[in-house]
Amino acid sequence: MRRFADIHCHPSFKSYGKSFPDKINDINPRSKKSIWCYDPQNILEKLINLIGGIVKYRQSNLSAMGFGNTGVVFASLYPIERGFFDNKLDSELIKDLMLNFVTSLGKERIDYIQSITDYFPDLEGEYDFIKQLDNKIIKLADNAQYRYSIAKDSTDLDLILNQDTSDNLKANSIAVIMTIEGAHVFGTGINPQNKPADHQYVLGNVDKVKNWQHRPFFITFAHHFYNELCGHAQSLTGIVKKVADQSYGMNQGFTKLRLEVLDKLLDDSDNNRILIDIKHMSRKSRLEYFNLLDTKYKNEKIPIIISHGAVIGSEKNKHLFLQDDINFYDDEILKVAETDGLFGIQLDERRIVAAGDYELKKSHGLSRRKVLFHSSFLIWRQIQHIAELLDSNGYFAWGIQTIGSDYDGMIDPLNGFWTAEDYPVLSDYLLKHAFNYMQDSSSQIMQSINKIDPEEIVDRIMGDNAYQFLKKYYK
Repeated sequence: MRRFADIHCHPSFKSYGKSFPDKINDINPRSKKSIWCYDPQNILEKLINLIGGIVKYRQSNLSAMGFGNTGVVFASLYPIERGFFDNKLDSELIKDLMLNFVTSLGKERIDYIQSITDYFPDLEGEYDFIKQLDNKIIKLADNAQYRYSIAKDSTDLDLILNQDTSDNLKANSIAVIMTIEGAHVFGTGINPQNKPADHQYVLGNVDKVKNWQHRPFFITFAHHFYNELCGHAQSLTGIVKKVADQSYGMNQGFTKLRLEVLDKLLDDSDNNRILIDIKHMSRKSRLEYFNLLDTKYKNEKIPIIISHGAVIGSEKNKHLFLQDDINFYDDEILKVAETDGLFGIQLDERRIVAAGDYELKKSHGLSRRKVLFHSSFLIWRQIQHIAELLDSNGYFAWGIQTIGSDYDGMIDPLNGFWTAEDYPVLSDYLLKHAFNYMQDSSSQIMQSINKIDPEEIVDRIMGDNAYQFLKKYYK
């Protein structure tokens, strides 16, 4: 595949928020209510980002994706959890102002979330929002024509990437793959301590989603707060961690309802399986899921997905990587490879590197060239660790890594790689690192099958691995 892929981002997050209360996806790309709204960061927004880790601009709008040569966008639907808004702040006004500033969603959207009693209608609302401009041609800068089309399966994917318009004018086509972040979307987690979810209602909603016109490819099963299905890992940082309490249910394992929902999602009797993304699960839940794959599902081909993750590292290099178990241990990465899975590397500075790391400090310089080199090297270290781990255990070293940016998911992006528009530059710098590594006599890659051209390594990471994964599993 010649174009890039991002297996986890939120292109509709801010535009859907700004569309409240009418929830109209504006066809005018200049409108803040449009998924196409181009919103490059200005100097003030960069300073806010650098000092406070807060992103006010849009990172994964479809214009940025198009300008960044991204052909496949995994659009994650995310009904925001009330846990962010039922927080420790006393004043309702201060709550609203702070959360509006952090999330850039708008007062009407925040009011809606604060009053929500069921996440499922919000899931349906965001899905409908994206569908509104499905296959609509948009004219952007320099009169270039773009459109996105939502893929129903891997066959549809190729048709979208190679389609022409009815009037025989070529449009730049982006294939959108629907995914979901957080199984609370099925109607759980509103008030788990005092009013648990209705099991039949939840299971009925799973059935509805599995029969959507555009079936989600996978679901990130856990998220920031307890969803009555499984324990979650600690994930919040900075100012958000100070005001939002995610401790209830954290680090627990599976519940009975979780097993019922999981069975229904993975059921493939009607060829409509929805795969499981293990990001945000507690370590205990992840291990329990692996055990299920090894026992109950041992005769089925079910790949493990980490849509937007980072590594914890080994004893010899763990000082380079964040050690929180929101990230992934080597045994888990090997399970991804064993199941023919996919590992999306998250472009979040807080996740992919240990605080105070030398390379991190150098990525905060003033020279753009040096910033890009050192920021991209932080990503390369993730790729390299996975490759060396797989190589030393007899696997193909470059087959599971891809990009899962989490753009617009309230992340702190690496300096220089602010939005999806920067993917061509990221690709170029990763190629430098891949070339240097493969030429280095101290490289830890030992198997001859893994000594491939740097260009192939980067092509795989920037799109080919994700594309081939879709071709295998999105039937």
